[in-house]
Amino acid sequence: MTLRRLPLALALLAMQAPAAELRGMLDLRAVDSQAGRSFVDSGLGKTRYDASSPAIGVAQAVVRAEFDLADAFSASVELSGDERHHNVVDVREAWVAWSPLPSGAWKTRVKAGFFFPPTSVEIDYEGIGWTPKRTISSAAINSWIGEELRTNGVEWSTRRLGRYANVPYDVGVVAAVFTGNDPAGTMLAWRGWSISDRIAGRNEALQLADLPVYRPDGAIPRQSRTIHPFREIDGRPGYYAGINLNTGPDLELAVLHYDNRANPLAVQHGQYGWRTRFDHVSAVWHPAAGWEMLVQAMRGDTLMGANGVALDFRSWYVLASHPVGSAVLALRYDRFSTTGHDVLPDDPNDETGQAIALAYHMPLSGSMSLMLESLVVQSDRASRRLIGEPRHQSERSLTAALRWKF
Repeated sequence: MTLRRLPLALALLAMQAPAAELRGMLDLRAVDSQAGRSFVDSGLGKTRYDASSPAIGVAQAVVRAEFDLADAFSASVELSGDERHHNVVDVREAWVAWSPLPSGAWKTRVKAGFFFPPTSVEIDYEGIGWTPKRTISSAAINSWIGEELRTNGVEWSTRRLGRYANVPYDVGVVAAVFTGNDPAGTMLAWRGWSISDRIAGRNEALQLADLPVYRPDGAIPRQSRTIHPFREIDGRPGYYAGINLNTGPDLELAVLHYDNRANPLAVQHGQYGWRTRFDHVSAVWHPAAGWEMLVQAMRGDTLMGANGVALDFRSWYVLASHPVGSAVLALRYDRFSTTGHDVLPDDPNDETGQAIALAYHMPLSGSMSLMLESLVVQSDRASRRLIGEPRHQSERSLTAALRWKF
C-alpha cells in the first residue's frame, strides 16, 4: 500500500471498529469586513472575509470519530465542510496510532496517516477542527500550515518523563517521513501569507489570483492556476524532526526542522514540485497566575523550477491572554514577509505585513460558546498591481463566532 492511499484505508478501517466516540462542532459566523478581495475568491487580500462576503454564514462544520481498535491502538477520522467547499465533505485528518503504556521513563507513540505536523501552540490539538483556542483567526504561520501542510506518512515521537527520572522536566523527540506535500510553498509565493482560520481538506483545490506568470502566454505556462496542495509529484519522501522541553506548567519550548525534499524541476498535471524547507520554534509561558504567553517563529525558503521562483519567507507572532471573569481576553501581534530572488523580475513576490487581533471568548450555557474578534491587517505586495488591486492594503474586520460542540 502506498502512503498516498493510506488515509483512505485508515478511514475505512476506523469506520469498521466497534467502539467509537463521536464529537463535532458547528461554527456560525457574523462578519463585518472592510477588506480587499479575499484569497478564497482568487484575490490577494489577507483575510478570509472581504467586503462582498455574506454577513452571516457557516464557517465550518466538523465531525470527529475516535476509535479504540485494540490495546494501545487508536484511530481518528475528522470530516469537515464549509460554504467554500460547495457542499462537499472533505477529510481533514485520518490516522491510526500505537501508544503503549510506558514501562519506565520513556513514553513512545507511532502515528500513521494524514494529519497535522506538531508545530502550532495556539491550536487545540485535542479539540475539534484544528482551530485556535483563544482567537477566531489563526496567526500567519498556522494559517499557512492549515492550508498547505499535512503529514501524509508516519510520525514517531518519544518523551522522557521527568517524574520517573527524578528531574523537573520532560524532554521529547519527534521525527516523521511523509509524501504528498510537494506543492507546499505555491501559496506563499504567489499569494503570500494570510490571517485566516480556513483549513484545507485532503482533496482541496485552491485557485490562485489571475497573475500573468502562469497564464498560457506567461513565463511558466505549465503551472496550473488551481493548486492541489497535497499532491505527490516526484516520488521523493520528505521529513521533519524536532525536540521539545516541558518544565511543568510554567514553560514549554519546541524546535522543528521541515524539508519536503521536492524536486523543483518535476511537474505533473499542472503542479510543480516546490523544494520547501523551514525552521520553526515555539514557546508557551505562564509568567503569573492567569497569564499565558505564546510565541511562534518560522524562517524558511522555497524553490520552483530552475530558479523560476525562489523565495525566502519569515513570520512570527506573540499572543497574550488572561481570564476576565468566566471569559478569556487575548491579544495577538503578527509580523510576516517574503523576499524573492529569482530570475523573473516581472513576477514580484516580495511582501511585508503585520496584523493585530483582539479576541474575547465567553462560554455560554452547556456546550455553546461565543467568540468575538477585531482584526486589522496591513500589508504591502507589489504583485497586486498586476491584477488591478492597490499594492498597499489595510484590512479590518469584526467577527462573531457562535460555536456548538457536542
